Amino acid sequence: MRNTSKHWEGKSVIEYLKKTKRHLFLASSLFLTIGYADDHLIIEEGRHYKTLGLAERIVAEDNRVEVLEVFAYSCNHCFNFEPYLDQFDGSKADYIDVVKMPVIFNDAYKMHARIYYTAESLGNLDVMHTEFYRAIHLDRKMLMDEDEIFTLFEKHGVTKEEFQSRFRSFTVESKINRAQRLTRKYKIRSTPSMIINGKYIANGPATRTFEDMIAVSKHLAEMEYRTSNQNSN
Repeated sequence: MRNTSKHWEGKSVIEYLKKTKRHLFLASSLFLTIGYADDHLIIEEGRHYKTLGLAERIVAEDNRVEVLEVFAYSCNHCFNFEPYLDQFDGSKADYIDVVKMPVIFNDAYKMHARIYYTAESLGNLDVMHTEFYRAIHLDRKMLMDEDEIFTLFEKHGVTKEEFQSRFRSFTVESKINRAQRLTRKYKIRSTPSMIINGKYIANGPATRTFEDMIAVSKHLAEMEYRTSNQNSN
C-alpha cells in the first residue's frame, strides 16, 4: 500500500478519508479474501509472516503472549474480520492476550483513534467498538465531527461532561501518540495487520484469507510461548 500520510492540499477531511479508505481496501484485498485456510498450512517466514527489524519490547508476565490487531474503523476488511477475531479470542490459549490498536496514517485516522481511546477511557469500549463500525459501514457516517461522535456516546449513557473530559485528555493523547509511533515502527501498510509480541507481523504474500491470518497468528503465538518457556527454564 502507498504511504497515505501526506498533506491534504486543500481537500476536505471527508474527501481525503474516502480516498485513503479506498487505498486501504485495495491494498488489503491483495491478500485478504474470505475463504478457507489449508488445514495443513506450512507456515514459513517471508511467505506467511515477517520478522520486524525494530521490535517493540513487550513486557509480559507469566510467559504471556500479546497478539495485537492493528485496525482502522474506515477499513471494510477490518469490519469483516471482526467475527474471525472474536472467535479466535474466545477459543485462544490461556497464555494469549488479544489487544487492538487503531492505525494512524494521518490526521483523519487520528480522529478515529481518538474515538477508540475515548471509549476505552470511559470503560465502555466493548459496546462502543461495534457501534463505531456499524455507524461507518452500515449507517454511512464519517465520524469526523465531534458532535456526531458524541451522539453515539450519548446513546450509551455518556454525558457531555464525561465525554469532553476524556476526548482530549492527556491519557487519550498519550495513547494516540504511541499508536502513531507504532504504526511507523511496525511499517503498517494495510489493515487489518496482526503483530505478535511486537516481533512478528502475520502478513505475507501467502497469507491470503482471514483464516490464514488467524492460523499464522496462532502459530507465531505458540512459537513465542515455547521460546519464552525455554528461556525461563
